[in-house]
Amino acid sequence: MVRAMMTVSGLTLVSRILGFLRDILIARFLGTGPVADAFVAAFRFPNMFRRIFGEGAYNAAFVPLFGRKVEEEGTGAAVTFARNTFSALVWVLGILTLVAIPCMHWVMMVVVPGFLPKFEQDLGDIGGGQAFFERKINTSGAKEIHFQVSGDTREAVGHWSGRLELKNMSLSGPEANAVPLLVRMNKREAEIVLGLDGPVLSSAGLVPLHAQFSPNPVSGVRREPVDLRQPYFIDEGEVIEKVTFGLAPGGRGWVKLPGDHRFESFHVNFNLDPSEAGGQRATLRVFRNHPDNFAQTVALSRIMFCYLFFMALVAHLSGVLNTFKRFAMPAAAPILLNVVLVCALGWIWLMRWEGDLRVGKTLAWGVAIAGMLQFLALWVACAHARAAMLVHKPVWNPELKKMLLLMGPGVIAAGIQQVNLLVGGIIASFQQGAIATLYYADRVNQLPLGMVGIALGVVLLPEVTRRLRSGREDEAAESIRRGMELAMLLTLPAAAAMIAIHEPLIGGLFQGEKFDADDVSKTGWALAGFALGLPGYVLVKVLQPAYFARENTKGPMLMAGVAVAVNIVCSLILFNLLRPTGYGHVGIAIATAISAWVNVILLWRGMGGFVRIAASEWRKLARMVLASVLMGGTVWVAAWALGPWLAGSQWQKMVGLALIVGTGMAVYGLLALVLRATSLAGLRASFGKKE
Repeated sequence: MVRAMMTVSGLTLVSRILGFLRDILIARFLGTGPVADAFVAAFRFPNMFRRIFGEGAYNAAFVPLFGRKVEEEGTGAAVTFARNTFSALVWVLGILTLVAIPCMHWVMMVVVPGFLPKFEQDLGDIGGGQAFFERKINTSGAKEIHFQVSGDTREAVGHWSGRLELKNMSLSGPEANAVPLLVRMNKREAEIVLGLDGPVLSSAGLVPLHAQFSPNPVSGVRREPVDLRQPYFIDEGEVIEKVTFGLAPGGRGWVKLPGDHRFESFHVNFNLDPSEAGGQRATLRVFRNHPDNFAQTVALSRIMFCYLFFMALVAHLSGVLNTFKRFAMPAAAPILLNVVLVCALGWIWLMRWEGDLRVGKTLAWGVAIAGMLQFLALWVACAHARAAMLVHKPVWNPELKKMLLLMGPGVIAAGIQQVNLLVGGIIASFQQGAIATLYYADRVNQLPLGMVGIALGVVLLPEVTRRLRSGREDEAAESIRRGMELAMLLTLPAAAAMIAIHEPLIGGLFQGEKFDADDVSKTGWALAGFALGLPGYVLVKVLQPAYFARENTKGPMLMAGVAVAVNIVCSLILFNLLRPTGYGHVGIAIATAISAWVNVILLWRGMGGFVRIAASEWRKLARMVLASVLMGGTVWVAAWALGPWLAGSQWQKMVGLALIVGTGMAVYGLLALVLRATSLAGLRASFGKKE
């Protein structure tokens, strides 16, 4: 088992290293801005299905049935069954793709509701005279408030933008009922401030139109409101009391909120003068995110959706090869995605494109092309194994019906983490930049999860299936127990290290011009939240084959449903609790970890004693925990000692990070042997070819 797992883990490591290079470059080009949020949100949807299908869910239904065919009826009958299943997949996924791409606008309304406007008014419906609207926008977790007038023609946008006035803008929070936004004039250059003595906002894209000044301190006479677009002079002692703002001629305007603000709501009054509208129609919208986020997410999702089509077929081809004990090509296929995206980023660098939609579309097309290349590589590998998957009209026989019945619950059960991440993404869309922040944190968390958890799941399912089919239940249970031991041996130190050095780890990998210290802090704490559940995520992958090998997908599905419900409740509670601090996304990461451990407990209890752990194994687990905690303290001290390197140039950060990680691995290996958490003899025995 370990030999096969090392093959999968080694190739997964290559893929994840290239994936880190890819994400480092994406962070350099996109940071956590609007295009990054749009790309990550769009990529998450097909990538979620890739992980659900390719990392266990589809195989949970297909591999046991295919393996039984191989054992009972021979390779020929099994390949015939696989071809029929493959053909059914092609037809179903083809229809789904053709329907989903035109409907992507409505799909994304569910996936990223936080990108939608918080206020929308059809200006063409306003009659004669002036119209007045007062609106309150929730600002917890928001970085900016955007205003947009959009219409079918440039003339309509210009007409309504010139007749829209924003008055009495203010922010409210727990420490103040209403802090007004004013303009401070300095040589006719305007900057927006909070009140008269409040902090200066870093930037704003609004046009100051008119100002009302305090009475002249000498004469006591108040002048008429001043048009700030015309030359004017300020008398000594006069103070600006009120300002009316407008939008730029293109119909856009925005206000950037203070960095670590605690304000809960933004208040604004809209004054509209529709005189001589002439039937020109336009719409006024207010957003908590960039106005282009939603449209960009829809556009990128349409490009990348075909990736889902290819990944489902890749999962099928991988199941065939894994059953024949050909683990290398299925594990190597994801490398193609990262190679293609790194090449796409190289093209972006050569073209000198920066964080605009061209970058996002180039990456999206890279994802689509990579999906096709992965499919072709695995199809050729199956052909070489004399199991070429040929498409024909599917035969709706009892075997296909049974696989579909098993597959539905299996998708939910094996895809629990991805469902949790999707739920987290929906909630995170209400905090600007949170989706990209969670993505970068999850990418680091995925390294040990992919190398250990997914590799164990891929190897254990066909192994446990073969042993159960041949009546060797004790050996099947021993495979699960060995998988659990190996999972804890490798993931406990990884979790301890990611918690101990969460910020140095993220800073060394991603920090740059568009990924600043604030991004490092927020992403680092999200990584620490995810790390709390890392051993749980892996144990889920180890325990589920005990159910799937018996063709039981309903039980894990029900347990996964409970875990998802726990995740939703905890995410909502923790997100809203932490959102005023700007770290609401960390609550989502912690909720995902809690959900993973709930799923582990349910899976363990549901096995009814199939796998038994002796007292000596529990003592060994305690030694692993102790070794991991001591190692975590060691890497924390190492990070403190190498602080100047971690704050230096990029190469110094990478060298410092490599030294810290290398020290942690050496210390943990030594502690594990000294404390007898494992032994060299036991590790050597695990590489034997025992069946």
